[in-house]
Formats: sequence, C-alpha cells, structure tokens
Amino acid sequence: MAGSDHRDDFGNGGDVEPQPLPRLGIPPGHTPNTVLQSVLDHLPIGVAINTTEKGIIGYANRAFLEIYGGSLKEECTDLETFFASVFPDPAKRAQVRLRILSGLAEGGMEPMQWDDLRITSQDGAEKIVSVRNIPIPELDLMVSTVQDLTLSRYMEQALRESERRYQVMAEASPVGIVRVDTDGLCCHVNKRWREITGLTPIQALGRLWYEAVHPDDREAIAERWNSAVAKGRGFKGECRIKSDGGKTFWVFVQGEPIFDQSGRLEGYIATVTDISRRKRSEEEIRQLAYYDSLTRLPNRSFFLEQLERALAAARRAQRRVAVLFCDLDNFKDINDTLGHDFGDLLLKSIGDRLSASIRRGDTLSRLGGDEFVLLLPWVTTDGEILAVVRKIKDAMTAPFMLNGHEVFTSTSIGIAVFPEDGKDVQTLLKHADTAMYAAKGRGRNRYQFFSEDMNRRTLNRLRLENGLRQAVDRNELTLVWQPQYNLESGALVGVEALLRWESPDLGRVPPGTFIPLAEETGLIHGIGAWVLREACLQARRWRDQGKQPVRVAVNLSGKQFLEPGLQDLVGKILAETGLAPEALELEITESVLMRDAQVAQRTLNSLSRDGIQLAIDDFGTGYSSLLYLKNYPVNRIKIAREFIRDITTEPNDAAIAETVIAMARSLSMNALAEGVETREQADFLRRLGCPEVQGFYFGKPMSADEFGALMP
Repeated sequence: MAGSDHRDDFGNGGDVEPQPLPRLGIPPGHTPNTVLQSVLDHLPIGVAINTTEKGIIGYANRAFLEIYGGSLKEECTDLETFFASVFPDPAKRAQVRLRILSGLAEGGMEPMQWDDLRITSQDGAEKIVSVRNIPIPELDLMVSTVQDLTLSRYMEQALRESERRYQVMAEASPVGIVRVDTDGLCCHVNKRWREITGLTPIQALGRLWYEAVHPDDREAIAERWNSAVAKGRGFKGECRIKSDGGKTFWVFVQGEPIFDQSGRLEGYIATVTDISRRKRSEEEIRQLAYYDSLTRLPNRSFFLEQLERALAAARRAQRRVAVLFCDLDNFKDINDTLGHDFGDLLLKSIGDRLSASIRRGDTLSRLGGDEFVLLLPWVTTDGEILAVVRKIKDAMTAPFMLNGHEVFTSTSIGIAVFPEDGKDVQTLLKHADTAMYAAKGRGRNRYQFFSEDMNRRTLNRLRLENGLRQAVDRNELTLVWQPQYNLESGALVGVEALLRWESPDLGRVPPGTFIPLAEETGLIHGIGAWVLREACLQARRWRDQGKQPVRVAVNLSGKQFLEPGLQDLVGKILAETGLAPEALELEITESVLMRDAQVAQRTLNSLSRDGIQLAIDDFGTGYSSLLYLKNYPVNRIKIAREFIRDITTEPNDAAIAETVIAMARSLSMNALAEGVETREQADFLRRLGCPEVQGFYFGKPMSADEFGALMP
C-alpha cells in the first residue's frame, strides 16, 4: 500500500532482501560448556570423552554415570580405576584395556564397538551394554557411547524361554494345539495335532487348519471360524477330523484370539481335544434311549419325537402326515409254538424287510412286541399312502427262512392321517391303533383307514370293557339254567348253566358281545372260575334240597381250557362245594380242541380220569378230525344249532345231523341237539334217533328257583 511502512512476516520491509538466520547463540547466563553439558545430560544414551594421552575420562554425561554407577570426581576419573570397577574379572579387564589403550596409542583408528558387553555397575548389578568408541585424532580424544541393553536382552531371553517352554509344553500336551494367523493358516502345530490329522509339520504349516476337518463338517466349522475372526472373538465347536490315514476323530475345537500391543488381531491359538470316546458313549446311550435293542429300529421315544416334529412342520406348511400302525397276524401262535428265540429272529427279519420297503425320509419304529409303526411325514394323497401299504404287504408275502423253518406271516395295518383323523400325537396314534384292530376284525392281512364311526365303536368297546371289569365285584353277573331232556322218555337229564350280564349303565349285554371281549382282554379267567364255582354251588344246593341230581353242564372258553392249571382249579372247586365229579359236565367247543390236539387230549384224559363228564359243543362247525375224535374221552356230542334250525327243510342239514348222531352212537357217545325250537324239529330228531335235546321248545333259560321246581 502506498505511503505505508510495509514489512514481511520476518519483520523486514517489503523492499529489503531477507538476511540469513543467525547462528544459535548462547542463552544468557550460560557458557558453551554448560549448554553442551545440559544437552548431553538429556540424551538417552551414555556419552564419555576420554583423553587419549593420559587415559583419563574427562567427561561423562548423566546416562553414562547412571549405567556405570560412578562419578568423575571419584573412581571414574581414569581408565584404570574405571576398568577395575566395571570388570571385576582380571582377564576380561585386561582384554578390554589392551584393546582400548592400544587404539588410543595408535591414533586414527577405526571406531570400535562391543555388543552385549557384560559389566558390573558400582552397586554390583550385572548389566549388558553396547559400547561404541569413536576416536577423534585431531583432538587426541575418544568419544564413547554406551547403551544399556540389560532390560531388552532379558526380555528377549524371557521371550525365548517362554517360546521354548511353550514348545515343550505344546509337544507334551495331550490335546492338539495349533497356532494360526488371521487367514487361518497354520503357523505351528504340536505333536498331538499331527497325530490326529496324520500330517507332518511340512504338510500342515501354511495350510488352512480346517482343511483337516471332515468334509461333512468343514463348511459349518469354516463359517463359524470366519465369523469369529470378523468379530475378533473366540470360537468353539465340535466336528470330525478325518486323518490322512482314513481314521476319523470327533474333536472339540476351542480357539482364543491373540492381539498385539496395539490391540490388532494377530491370530489364534486353538486347542483340539479328542472327544471320540465321549461321542461313542453318547451314541451308546442314544441307542439305548432311542433304539430297540432287538431290531435296532427306532423305539417309541424316538418315534414320538419325530412325529411331534413332523406335525409341527405340517402345521406350518399345511400338509398331511400319515401314521401306519402295523401288527403281525398270529405272531403269538408262532412264538408259542417255536419259542421266543425263534420269535425274536422273526421280528428282526420283519424289521429288515419293512425298512427296505419304506421311502427315504419315512420313519419305521418298533413300539414293542409285534407292533411296528410307520411315519410318513409328507403325503399329499391317499394314493401315496396306499403305495407304501402295498410295498409292505408285498414284502410280507414271501416266506421267512429261519433256522431251517419256513414261516409265513402277514400284518394288519391301521392308518390315521393328520389333520383329518387327529391333530396331536396321542390322538393320531390312538386312531391308527383303532383302525388296526378294525383291520384285524375284518379277517387280518388287511389295512383300514380310521373313521369316526370306528372311533364311536372303540369308545363303546372301552365302556363295555370297563364295565365288565367291575361286573363280578358288583354282582352284576348271574347264571340262568336251560334244561336238557331225553327225547324218548321226556325225562329231565341235565341242565346247562348260561352266563348273563345285567349292567346298571349298559343294560342287558348279550353273551355274544361280552364273552368274546372277556376272552380278548383276559377277564375270562376270573369270570370262568366264578361261573364254575357258582354252578357247582347251585347243584349242591339242589341236592341239599332233596332234588334228584342231574348233570350240570358248564361251558369252558378256549383260554380256560388251555390254561395249565385247569385240572387243579376244577378239583379245588369240586372239593370246596362237595359236588361229585360225575355230576359236572364241561363243554369245550370243537374249534378249541383242534387248536392244539395233543394238549387237548392230555387235558381231556386228565379230567376224565377224575370222573368229570366231557362234551364237545357246536359240533360240526370246527372240522374235527375223526382220528382225534375217536381218541378223546368224550361223553357227549352237541350238534350245533346251525344244523338244527333248518333241519326239516334243508336236506344237507338233515344229513349232517343224521351223520353226527350215527357217528356218536358208533363211538359210544351220546348226541344232544341244541336250539330245538319247534315240535317239527323235535319230531324229526326223534325219527333220526337223537337221544337228547335242548332248546326253547323244551324250556327257555330260567332262574335257579324256576329250574328247581322242574326237578323231581
């Protein structure tokens, strides 16, 4: 600006040439020596100035004195004293002194340097220093610089010791140890890691550590590792490692991050623990908890868990799930005939065949006994279910060859489908079981889908069963009596005790309804014993009343007759009631006798020897073998009512009745016709020579008092 006193930033006028900066001056109150000494005293390394002529330390800064622990006024003023103080060892002292003094005497020598020179300071501490002697010939001086390396050298040594100890401990460790960088490359592996992986150090180093992981687990473990590295966190997990030798180990891997002083991630150190034994134990426990020990198929617990999961998935996806309840037909007969060991072999073979028949993703389980259940977790149509059913039935068609025996069996299958047949586990299983029993009821070797009508029948059956269990205790069971007559003389010759049940809840229940149920549930044993005892007691009462004795006929169920203790039971009841054995007649159906002819013959012979009369009931419906019949100690053959009903109009029925009567006569047995309801039937039987009859025409079932009134 014109007229202004313009100056630049250095205080000069704009039109004046800049002057060079002045040399550093001595601060007021100081001399060059004091400034230089202050500067040297603030240096981090020791500095000393030696005169080459007399060998005297003329100057030492603060760091030098701290390292050596001396002072210039005392022992650190000459080299001889200095050497004596810092090198107690005479040999070492002489060596260093000779080298320095000879260098000083020669002048112009090259700088000398000692690294890791060990000295002893004035306080007796051992130190490691680095010394550099720099000669200045023109001044006859030598400048010595000293750096204390004690701490760094000890730290380096400690680090080396730590590394050595780490190497020793790592090699001796019972777990695998691997050190990796942030990329997952192996930097160090110990002996146990090499044993597990089968890799040599050369093969392992510089290689991704998870390359040793089993291919089936590698992706999951690599994902977990990468996530941990990204977050700078530790990681852990279980996986399999497949060694180069082909052996597979289950391991638990746990890695911890390593950070440098600035907090930057340097890598990881991981331990790898062999948990194969634990895994084997867990698998054994799992096998015991979730698998059937005989067939190795999943058991009930496993199946219920799978079904629960399948239903949860089906609810989300709005799809169907099917449960197939399979029960073997006549397995008990096979088991009883050939033995339980043979039955176990059959169950294992059936499990193998059924397993080969199911689709991938389906679950076949053994619930127990001869019951198998199949879960179809994803079905669209009933046709898909039926395709599986057909495969199962086809698999069961061929005979089973077991220990030289050829065995045929089949299975009845009940089917319940989610959601229409049930929306929870228990309901589906119950309905599949109900459908299975319906399939058996239709003739076995069949399948049956569940229906609501079937459920109602099942509920009714359950009510019936519960009522029947309490009927004896509640005195709801009674006996009625149907007379038996000699057809020629009209004399009363016997009476049959017939069981009746009047339930306060269910009303009058027909024998054809509750007796098969009693046999199926096993209640027939208790009920049968009650019937036998009541019949014998009533016969004894009639005798005590002075009535003329007649035989009392009591029906035995098939299960009663085949029960091992039958003879003892009958003998005990006769003894308790005081009834003569010949006054009791036991009736056994023809089909029961043919179920096991040899057992039947032994039982009949034993009862006959005790004086008890025996009759074959419903004769003509069971296709008895005459060879067996002639050997049975039977007193009476009862012609089935099916042949009597149309005897006057059906020639075949008449021919059968006539044949049975003639056969009984030839075998010295009596024949008795059941179900005689008309005069025409009675007359026809009289012409055929039938000796005894029973039926509504001659007398309906009646009370004990009513029958007592008929007795002479």
